[in-house]
Parts: sequence; structure tokens; C-alpha cells
Amino acid sequence: MRKSAFDYLLQGVYLVSTCCENQLAGLTAAWVMQSSFKPAMIAVSLGPDRRTAELIEKSGKFSVQVLDNSQKDIAKIFGYQSSRDIDKFSRVDWFESEKLKLPIVNGILAYFECELSGKLSSGDHVIYNATVLNHKVLKNGEPMIFSMRDWF
Repeated sequence: MRKSAFDYLLQGVYLVSTCCENQLAGLTAAWVMQSSFKPAMIAVSLGPDRRTAELIEKSGKFSVQVLDNSQKDIAKIFGYQSSRDIDKFSRVDWFESEKLKLPIVNGILAYFECELSGKLSSGDHVIYNATVLNHKVLKNGEPMIFSMRDWF
């Protein structure tokens, strides 16, 4: 049985990553959405104290990576520890994105390269809105879906 009406809100599971001055950071996020068609834009909601959020604000860029439903181990690496404490990217195979040279994890379904265009405080999170500069499908598959009961 679901504990809350919020349990019925479905989200995907994504990796949000960035780099700034040779520092890589990334985290698992569920609050990601397309926010505009023209221009193509994506919004992500992150805790402002996260290392990834700090580096997004400094660099003005980030990627959103769509995880395959078989990549729960990768989601855990990026979801349960801080980029301040461990080098998450040393634990996975990755490559640099084409346009913005952001870290992209091998095996994902697709990714978006985004340039920050604005932010909005939203309770205990910050919504980062960004223009999509490039996007690419890497393989076919089923995206991972977030359900609170599967993770906590």
C-alpha cells in the first residue's frame, strides 16, 4: 500500500552531471522535466547544498542523462554519497559529451547538454532551468522509473 498521494507521482531516474575547473560532480535526480519546446529547455530541481548544484552555478552548464532500467547500481553510486566525499566518476565508465565536454556515463539511454538560463528557489530545492544545446539517443531501452518504496 502506498503511504502518501505523492507515491503516485511518477518520475524517471536521471543523472545530472557537470564539471568546472577539472572538478566533476553528479547526482541522481528524479525531479526533471522539459520546460519549453522553442527553445528546447529542461528544468531540474536540486538541493542547493549539493556539490553538483554548486558547480552548476559556477560553470553554467549541466547534463541530464536518462538511465536504463537496468542501471540501479549506477543510480545508487550517484544517489547515496556526495561528490564532496568520493569521486563518483572513478567508479563508472564515462566519456565527454560532444558540445560542452560534460561527463556522460556509458550505457545510458540518452543525454541532454544544457546551458543554465535561470534558477528559482522552490522550498528546500532550487529549480535550474536550462537551454538544451545538444541531445543524443545512445541506445533503445526502458527508462528507469522512480518509486519511493524502491529506494527508501
